[in-house]
Amino acid sequence: MKKSFGLAMVIGLFCILLMGCGSTDSKSSAELTGSSSEGTTVLTSSTDETTVSSTQNDTLVIGLYSDIVSLDPAFAYDHVTNQVVNQITEGLLTLDSDGVIQPKLCSSWKAVDSTTYVYEIRDDVTFSDGTPMSMEDVLFSVKRHMDTELASYVAWFYDNVDSIEQTGDWELTVKLTQPDASWQYAFATTAGHIISKAYYDEHSDEFGTPTGGILGTGAYVFDSWTTGSEIVLKASDNYWTGEVPEVRTIDYQIIEDDNTRITAMANGQIDMTLDPPTELLSTLENSENVSLSDVPSFSVLYLALNCQKAPFDDVNIRKAIGYAIDKKALYDSMLTDEGTLANSSIPFSESLYGSEADSWSSYVSGVTECTGDLEKAKECLAESAYPDGYDCTLYVNTNSLRNSIALYIQQALKQIGINVSIETESGEEMISVQFGSSGRDYDMAIVKWEADYPDPSGNLYPLFYSKNAGEGGANTCNYQNTDYDALIDDELQSTDSEQRTNDMQKACSILSEEAPCVIFYYPVKRLAMSTRIQGYEVNASMIWNFYVKDISFTQ
Repeated sequence: MKKSFGLAMVIGLFCILLMGCGSTDSKSSAELTGSSSEGTTVLTSSTDETTVSSTQNDTLVIGLYSDIVSLDPAFAYDHVTNQVVNQITEGLLTLDSDGVIQPKLCSSWKAVDSTTYVYEIRDDVTFSDGTPMSMEDVLFSVKRHMDTELASYVAWFYDNVDSIEQTGDWELTVKLTQPDASWQYAFATTAGHIISKAYYDEHSDEFGTPTGGILGTGAYVFDSWTTGSEIVLKASDNYWTGEVPEVRTIDYQIIEDDNTRITAMANGQIDMTLDPPTELLSTLENSENVSLSDVPSFSVLYLALNCQKAPFDDVNIRKAIGYAIDKKALYDSMLTDEGTLANSSIPFSESLYGSEADSWSSYVSGVTECTGDLEKAKECLAESAYPDGYDCTLYVNTNSLRNSIALYIQQALKQIGINVSIETESGEEMISVQFGSSGRDYDMAIVKWEADYPDPSGNLYPLFYSKNAGEGGANTCNYQNTDYDALIDDELQSTDSEQRTNDMQKACSILSEEAPCVIFYYPVKRLAMSTRIQGYEVNASMIWNFYVKDISFTQ
């Protein structure tokens, strides 16, 4: 099958903003009703309250703020979708809670040299229907990301892959065209998840959809997906590790309305929800049923300026916008509980500094920005082709906080003659903006991104490298600069950590000068859990290593 279907499905059917965006909706909470296929959990809503009829002791009810994109790991690239897909399919590698790479479906792996990686695949793995996982399944699963017609969201990991071959009974060898520091992490993401080729061939036309389903090696199997309402997974009877999860049923309740979802969490009607809105935290803090935890994340929230579309193709325009927005005032007014202020143009926080933390700290202190300087903003505007200002549009999803940020931007830019119209879009429409399926035909957009691995290049490459400005790429700024690209190429090819840091700092200096975006803050990763849950602690890498099988309940 021509897998152009994958992107069409994402754009045409489901609503989610990539990389963990929140969502609120004007939809009446009375419409938000879900029921499990076996009646274990029934959430019903009114405009005032949410009730639950019953919850079995072996059922974990998770409240999602949006529907998932797909069951296919090729499109599992956001917090919501990953929560589901990671239970069904598994990677050759995984990241532990400290962000360290560990074997998963392979028993070991090694870098033979800077361009050759060898993986010893386990020979005792079975899919959840009991059929053995073969090398044919492994080769098919990883190589499909290289098919441009698939339009996989994690295909960029394979940009420098020359070949993937079976070199032994259970040995896989990957050869790169050049050294690539990011490759070591690829198989620890959904880019390394294994699916059943036989199942895919049989269900190719509907693979990953509610009717087509999926077959993986994970501890849970797909049961049902009622779009916009509920997803149900069941514990596998054939999990290859022999583990028997205490949680027998995972019931994902899709509750887009923040108040409804948080009320249900506070009342003990759902067991877990990710990134509860800050303005509703007091509801959870006052509940005896809930424990809250947060950690620094690999995330960044920023204003993307379309650098290839007039007038944003003028650096003076972009600088004027940056000067006009007082990030400190914005942070103090609404973001103090959300994360860490971005006091520079660096698109990542201390969580991603890596082994060169001291070098990064000193570098960042030297590139602090002047913000809220209206005189400087007007000077930049005067040097542009639009000295008297212009009209433009800002795209933002339905998340209430991001809409507040959008209003702040609107008022700030109005002071220098830039008239901003705010377009509040669904998750479906925002994915089209963020990944360029709409042709990059937009002015500005508020987006959130989380690095795919604990390294600065996890932001610098996908967000600003020229190649990623195309359809399916994460370069929402549509930023293209050959000098920047060359520095990123150099750092990715280097095996010297100090040299990599120097190259990335030079690349960041270009971003500071070219101003393709305005970095607001570095969000924390926050998780609300029922007090009946034990055995799980939130960590920065949980987008890739959250496994319900590790959860148990208090007695």
